[in-house]
Amino acid sequence: MEEPRVKPHRSRVRLPLGERALTAVAVAAVAALLGGLWWSVRPTPLPKPRADAPAPPGLDERLAAAQQRLKEDPEDIAALVQAGTLLFQKGKDSYLEAIDDLEQARDLGALDARIFYCLGIMYQEEGLYPFALTEYRRFLRHAPEDREIRLLAAKLEYRMGLFAPAIMDYERLQVQAPKDPIVEENLGLSLWGGGQRDRAQASFEALKAYGGDFARRAEVYEGQFAVVDGRYADAADHFARADLDAGLPPGLDAAQVYTAVAMTDQKLSRWDQAQAAWQKVVAASPKDLKARAALRLAARRVEAQKRAAARAARAAARAAARAAKTQAK
Repeated sequence: MEEPRVKPHRSRVRLPLGERALTAVAVAAVAALLGGLWWSVRPTPLPKPRADAPAPPGLDERLAAAQQRLKEDPEDIAALVQAGTLLFQKGKDSYLEAIDDLEQARDLGALDARIFYCLGIMYQEEGLYPFALTEYRRFLRHAPEDREIRLLAAKLEYRMGLFAPAIMDYERLQVQAPKDPIVEENLGLSLWGGGQRDRAQASFEALKAYGGDFARRAEVYEGQFAVVDGRYADAADHFARADLDAGLPPGLDAAQVYTAVAMTDQKLSRWDQAQAAWQKVVAASPKDLKARAALRLAARRVEAQKRAAARAARAAARAAARAAKTQAK
């Protein structure tokens, strides 16, 4: 029986917001970091076909020969594997047909590692992450030191909230390449997601040692997590060290980051800075009604502060004039 292929449901419900609700929304947006930020840290292109896969030259002829064998014997395992891997190499338009052939070969008992490799990548491309992870794990039983697939497996484990296995995979990758900042970065996020905050903090500190965008992203992460914890002064310090005025470090979600910045400024009553940050959120996500509501609130507070400052200035001027008049007498 063919396995079900269910894509996740995404709610599009938007609720009216008051000021207190906006605070909760902002914190929730920052907390969503644990659900999505890891994927944008380092976009990973699809792995190239392995050396043991059929070579692209003569692909169509090889495919036609394999499909002819399947007409004669639909359960020819070798032909199913060959057809499936060749269809995989043809590209995404051939994925569904490739999946059918490779699933059938697997169900018939084939143990060729290319089946698990190709199915994992194709399932991932189709958004079938649990199925992709299952195939990656099967492949890693055949090739436990394969760095490329272990990275993909670890990222899917994180995405699915499986922090303990993600941590184990990143630690194994760290043994293979102890000086890889990408592994350190994702390990830190996985540790934080798994509740191991002290170890996560150590990873972020280690990441800062690489300097450049790695250090700036580490500061952003720490700032976002400080917002989640309600430590707004600490968050402000981290965002300042991230030097966001120089631009957003690559690989980060602008709406998420500037939501955290806006929330921090808002909590510290820096309404003019909060307004500027919410403007960046709206620019990054123009259809976000919640961000637009937060921007309107910040704009009102900025105007109120300006009016209060103007009243204070007029009052001070009147007091000075009275004092001068009294002194003149």
